[in-house]
Amino acid sequence: MPDRSDAVALLEEWVENDGLRKHMYSVEAAVRHYARMRGEDQELWGLAGLLHDLDWEKSPENHPLTAVDHLRELGYPEEVLHAILAHRSDFTGVEPTSELDKVLIACDELAGLVFA
Repeated sequence: MPDRSDAVALLEEWVENDGLRKHMYSVEAAVRHYARMRGEDQELWGLAGLLHDLDWEKSPENHPLTAVDHLRELGYPEEVLHAILAHRSDFTGVEPTSELDKVLIACDELAGLVFA
């Protein structure tokens, strides 16, 4: 499984906007906090938080499908990919079902008030 350093390298390659990078790091931190509180895998949950807006600059009209296709090719876990797809359920049709899905959506909204 790719790890956080792999995800950070992707973020730095794909995302140029400093505000968007800060938003993504903020969502990661919040999601990791909730993973820790719930006794869940902080690394796994953190990947979803860090990468959820990976393709926003490169492919806003297709966000997050472009990123998920690429992440799947790189071997990211389906749980992470599902959460990323579910955070745009209005576009993807993938409904949030897991705790990770729901936490990612909530943290994305809250962090969006600070960095976006």
